[in-house]
Amino acid sequence: MFTEKIRMAKAAQQKTEILIDWEKTAITGPVLGFHAGCVVGNNFYIHGGVESMDSKTPSNRLYQLSSSEGAWTELSFPGSPSLSHHAAVDINDRYIILIGGWNGKSRSSKIYAFDTEKQQWTEPTVTGFPEDGGLSSHTATVLNSGKILILGREGSLRMQRRHGSMYLLSGSVESGRFIYREYTQATASRSGHTANVIGNVLCIVGGRDSNLIEIHTGFKSLKSPAPVTNQITRIVDKLPSVSKTPAGRKNHVSVVSPGAILIHGGETFDGRNREPVGEMLIFATKPCNTFYKVGVSEVKRAGHVCGVVGDEIILHGGFGGKKQLYGDTFFLKFKK
Repeated sequence: MFTEKIRMAKAAQQKTEILIDWEKTAITGPVLGFHAGCVVGNNFYIHGGVESMDSKTPSNRLYQLSSSEGAWTELSFPGSPSLSHHAAVDINDRYIILIGGWNGKSRSSKIYAFDTEKQQWTEPTVTGFPEDGGLSSHTATVLNSGKILILGREGSLRMQRRHGSMYLLSGSVESGRFIYREYTQATASRSGHTANVIGNVLCIVGGRDSNLIEIHTGFKSLKSPAPVTNQITRIVDKLPSVSKTPAGRKNHVSVVSPGAILIHGGETFDGRNREPVGEMLIFATKPCNTFYKVGVSEVKRAGHVCGVVGDEIILHGGFGGKKQLYGDTFFLKFKK
């Protein structure tokens, strides 16, 4: 009888489905890891990254996933930089701004802009960043002021150091100039983290082996979360809360919704995994800061990218077990 109860309990556990998961599409894209992703209008763009895990030379390729065509297309125009571990943001629903990254020789603080209307690259003048310094595995978040908050790994090739510095990047493509100014608010040293704004709260997730979540108030995002992300917030009441803060992680992705953040994948610091995980968590700020367990996806990735286009939340690429790189594309699906 006791053995039968154990068997039934295991069977019931196996039947449990996670409420949201990644569904593979027929859309095959470039095989990449540590690339940058950015949504402009109804198109998802990805740039750079590495095409093999042992590559010493980052890619300079730019790809567009058109919502109307449902396929990845390479956009080949002169001036595209070779970068990995960089950040990308959209400005004015027209420009893709690439910030920092590894250029194959050193970390960079340079800025590159791609005009999606004119289909051309420019390299604005940049001032204000420490001499002989650069950025990699950092984040860039556009604030309601129009300035870009830069947070994360900073250091020269010689120093190889990590800092908890924040910078505010201001300027415009039209003026051809951008300026870094160090922000006075202190933060923990992080690398390979994510940063999202919920309401007026900046939530920094991962990038270190402890203190998984760090919160700063007084920030507001330029754009509100896409309507499709409301479904992330709605399922919180159906999920079990996590009594213990999950392990630290890096090179994961996150999706912001009103009041919550969905976190997927990455490499954990818990000592049990040396390969990317498929763990999915939700961090909600109301009624109080709480982590919720979504489940474990079979899509185990790190160094991947994620974006929201229309009513689809899209994941592309990254590396999985045995350091294998992928070029597949997934849509996030909600169980009914």
